[in-house]
Amino acid sequence: MDRAGLVEYVRTQADGVLSTLGPDGSPQAAYLPITATDRGDLVLDVRTTSRKVANLRRDPRVAVVVGGRDGTTLQCEGVADLPDGADRDACARAYLDAFPQFEASLADPGVVLVRVRLTWARLGDYRPGVSSSQDVDLRVGIRRVRADDWRSARALRLDALRDEDAGIAFLETYERAAAEPDVFYQGRTARAADGDDVAQFVAIDGSDWVGSVTVITQRAGSVDYHGRPVERSRAAVVGVFVRGEHRGSGLVDRLLETGAQWAHDLGFDLLTLGVHRDNARAQGAYRRAGFAPSGVTFESTIGPELEMVRHLRPGVQRDTSDISPPVVG
Repeated sequence: MDRAGLVEYVRTQADGVLSTLGPDGSPQAAYLPITATDRGDLVLDVRTTSRKVANLRRDPRVAVVVGGRDGTTLQCEGVADLPDGADRDACARAYLDAFPQFEASLADPGVVLVRVRLTWARLGDYRPGVSSSQDVDLRVGIRRVRADDWRSARALRLDALRDEDAGIAFLETYERAAAEPDVFYQGRTARAADGDDVAQFVAIDGSDWVGSVTVITQRAGSVDYHGRPVERSRAAVVGVFVRGEHRGSGLVDRLLETGAQWAHDLGFDLLTLGVHRDNARAQGAYRRAGFAPSGVTFESTIGPELEMVRHLRPGVQRDTSDISPPVVG
C-alpha cells in the first residue's frame, strides 16, 4: 500500500482510536471520527478542554488505529499538531468533505482540529482465511506525466525557473517559459508522457507537484540539442528540480533512479547530464545517485559546465571522451 491507498482506506473506514501520552507517560485512548487529507495526514476534531489537547501540547507523539470492523486495521504512528491558518483551512476542507454533519462543530471556538503527520503505518488484514500485514510506503509518489497534466507541468516548470539557483541550473529563463502559449506545454507534456524519445517523471505529494526529472534519448546517428552528431547512443537527464521543502529527503535520488531505470529498460547503458561548475549542491546529488565527472567540460548559455555520466549496466565502462555534452535544463 502507498499513500494514495492509505488515504482511500482511511476515508472508507472513517473512524478509529487515537492514543496520546498522559502526564506520566501512560497511553490515553479515545475513539473518534477520522479522515485523511490528500497528502495522507490524518485529521480529527477534539474539544480544547480535552485531555488529548493538553497531552499533545506536552508531547506530540501519537499512535492511531483506523478501522477494525471488517477485520482490517491500519496501525499508525506519527506526530500531531493543531494547525492554524491555511493549514487549518486545508484540514477543515478534508474533514467536512468526510463529515459534513460536523460543520457547526468546527465553527465552535471550543473545538480544534488535530492533524497527524505519519512516520509509520502498517495495514493488517485478519479476515477469516487471511492473516497478513504490510508496511505502508509513506514516501511521495513518483509517476510518469500524462498528456492532460500539462497545466501542472507548466506551473512546476515556472516555479523551478523562479528558484534562487535557476540561473545556474536551467538554460531556459522564466520570462521565456512564461511567454510560451498553452499549446507549447500541451505538446511538450504529451511527448514526455508516451513513447521512447523522452519521459518526464514527477513527484506528487497529495495533489501538490513537488519535483520532476526528464530523460531524453539520443541515438547514434541523430543530432543532439546543439545540432551536433551523436556518435554513441545514450540517454540524457535534464530539468531536475525538487521544491525546497523536500530537499534533503532523498526525493531527488528517487527521481533520478526512476529516470535511470527507464533508460536502462530501453537498453541504454550510459546516462549523461551537464551541471554548472559552481552548482555544488547539484553535483553532490548527482554523485550520490551514481554519476561521476567524465572529464568533458563545455560552455553553455549559463556558463561553464561539466559533464557527468552514470553507467547503467555493471561492467560496461565506455570511453566517453568523444561524447558531445547534452543540453540540460
